[in-house]
Amino acid sequence: MRTLLLLPILLLAAICLAACDRDNNDHHGSIANYISIHTDHIAVHAPGRADADINAAGDLSIADKSVALTTAERDLLKHYYATALTLRDHGIATGEAGAAVAGQAIRSVASGLASGDTDKIDAEVNASAAKVEAKAALICDDLAEIQSTQQTLASQLEAFRPYALIKADEAAKCRRGLTHHQRD
Repeated sequence: MRTLLLLPILLLAAICLAACDRDNNDHHGSIANYISIHTDHIAVHAPGRADADINAAGDLSIADKSVALTTAERDLLKHYYATALTLRDHGIATGEAGAAVAGQAIRSVASGLASGDTDKIDAEVNASAAKVEAKAALICDDLAEIQSTQQTLASQLEAFRPYALIKADEAAKCRRGLTHHQRD
């Protein structure tokens, strides 16, 4: 029964979403421990190195020193920055949708038990859950895009190479996780 497996996941998503503090020293989230999103820049992390900071204009600084860039490199950095923000936004939307599904599940269970029509509970919750899965698929797409951009940056910009840590299989794992869940 897919609904029973989905409910704890959705509850966890709702709790995580509620725990987000958007006023915490300008830090607005992170992406897989690789990228922190701040008000005016993103910080890309690499073990044992200073963060690489990228802003919306495509400026790159490492250890508070600006890195000289070509126009093509700056454009790639702008795209990387924008994709990181999109991934964060899709993550938030997925969490919000998960919280809505959790609420729908509670309403469906209460309604189904009250009316004696428990057969409709699964259908109602699964219909709502499909919306969450569609939003989660966008996260996988964003992860693939940021990884691809990261690899292009690393091949063209030596200073960025140590920060290219998102693995090629991470987006595939994300998609497999969705596919596995859909079969349950």
